[in-house]
Amino acid sequence: MQKTIGILAVLLVAQLVLAVGMSFTGPSLTAQRPDTPLLALGDRSVDRLTIEGADNQQIVLTRQGEDWVLPETGNFPADSAKVDHLLEELKGLKRGLPVATTAGALQRFKVSDDAFERRVLLAQGDDTLATLYLGTSPGMRQVHARTADDEAVYVTKFGLYDAPLKPEDWENKSVLHIPRDDVEQLSLAQLTLSRTPDTGSGAAPEAGDEQKADQANWTGEKLAEGETLNQANAEALVDKLAGLNIGGVLGDEAKPEYGLDAPALVLSVQRKDGELIEYRLGKRDKEKDYVLKTSVRPEYFRLPNYTGDALITAAKREQLVAAAKSAAEEGAATEGAAVEEGAATQGAAPPDTAKAPATENDEDPAEHAGQP
Repeated sequence: MQKTIGILAVLLVAQLVLAVGMSFTGPSLTAQRPDTPLLALGDRSVDRLTIEGADNQQIVLTRQGEDWVLPETGNFPADSAKVDHLLEELKGLKRGLPVATTAGALQRFKVSDDAFERRVLLAQGDDTLATLYLGTSPGMRQVHARTADDEAVYVTKFGLYDAPLKPEDWENKSVLHIPRDDVEQLSLAQLTLSRTPDTGSGAAPEAGDEQKADQANWTGEKLAEGETLNQANAEALVDKLAGLNIGGVLGDEAKPEYGLDAPALVLSVQRKDGELIEYRLGKRDKEKDYVLKTSVRPEYFRLPNYTGDALITAAKREQLVAAAKSAAEEGAATEGAAVEEGAATQGAAPPDTAKAPATENDEDPAEHAGQP
């Protein structure tokens, strides 16, 4: 009996030693307190951001001064507001309750070194500040996540769509914007629009409003006798050019399929400071979109089909010019006005023929009532 008790005592001691050892060496699901920041950046600022995807896709964003650029596309301007928004989201990520720590779980939740949906590297110069793995999504705007220095997997609030992998998703779409008041002159093939001196840009009239001649903001050159400029449509064309958004960057190499050898539209804008900007728009039949080349940037830009179509339509002469009426049309209009005036006269009410008030010589029938 004593021998048996001794053996059991040894086994108990061994189990206790093993349990204590595992508590120090095994994974812990409570190693980090919940609701603490997932990324501990402190006061260090991020000036380089690298986002990697599952299929060796990668996008790099670097800060230049106050702005962000895409170095892999010739330092093309990035949407700085979008990059800053992503950084704020990443800094605000919190640890939820840990869900796993094993190597198999890292693979299953796609947050391992070689299996992930996104791997985000935040750096300052050549120093990597943090590496974040983003994996599968357990729910709406939720994702499994872990950092490179933490084996625990957490559920945190984030959407993978906020970390896209295509350069087009990060490009500054408004890189061609210019203040509309800077547009001094706009030249097309058969028409030149010039801002009326001392009028400013004015506000484009609302739908259905008629803009009076003394409110005109634009004058037209190369107009035929009797033709007038449509002020509302001229304002609309200037607005489209001043606020033109690109669809994407195609690079700085010209290609025959861009359709710029026989452009669908050519026009130029002269700014107040004298700068002249030429726009050439070509049609890509295969992709069914447009390619835009301007004189102020080396890149060729993709324009969506609807944007190119709207710009071409707005720049048509018949949209900008009200044609002069022919002599026959003027005569018909005059005759029609006369007919309408005559009809209105004939349809007028006749003079009032009601009986006039009685005079002193008129007899009142009531006075003779009952007389023989």
